[in-house]
Amino acid sequence: MYVRVSFDTKPDLLLHLMTKEWQLELPKLLISVHGGLQNFELQPKLKQVFGKGLIKAAMTTGAWIFTGGVNTGVIRHVGDALKDHASKSRGKICTIGIAPWGIVENQEDLIGKDVVRPYQTMSNPMSKLTVLNSMHSHFILADNGTTGKYGAEVKLRRQLEKHISLQKINTREVFQPFDHLHGPPLDPLQQLHILPVLGPQAWTQCSIWALTRAEQKGTISSLILLNLNPLLMQPRL
Repeated sequence: MYVRVSFDTKPDLLLHLMTKEWQLELPKLLISVHGGLQNFELQPKLKQVFGKGLIKAAMTTGAWIFTGGVNTGVIRHVGDALKDHASKSRGKICTIGIAPWGIVENQEDLIGKDVVRPYQTMSNPMSKLTVLNSMHSHFILADNGTTGKYGAEVKLRRQLEKHISLQKINTREVFQPFDHLHGPPLDPLQQLHILPVLGPQAWTQCSIWALTRAEQKGTISSLILLNLNPLLMQPRL
């Protein structure tokens, strides 16, 4: 499912759409994936750690995964993890891509109201636009009238994530997906936020952030950082 919205759409309206029209249950955990858009390769061991940790976190907690939605950079690796999971399990993971409308390749496939349309995921190597990652379950496409530029989605995504984090949920379960993380134990009355971060120079840095948020106040109370060996990553030209 997808929706094209104005870049200044209020987060409460988006959440209403997601829960009422898309009929999504509020998540117990929100996993927000950020990182560089330049393509890069991960060595198999690191790719496996990243993928398994992400999928296990989402499946165990009933999480929503937020990404930039396009089929490049770290998002491509998220898509690979989702594809591997889909081939082995019937369990569905709610993965929501929030991307700027102006950078989407094959936009004409997505124009229409209340219709089902096939989307061509083959990219044009000569184009400055990019295709969406087909392994996502939903997309929110933010439109500010520009073409070929990122940025329309940034504030919208930030506000939506904040709005979701302030919603009351009925769980006190905590899941710690990366057993080899070193840090203080998590308070069982808190929730876990995980942000796998691959920066603009994605092959030189790989960090997985785990943020814990106090359930009632929505404040970050603990931070765990894992630095993975940068030599395990190689640029993809």
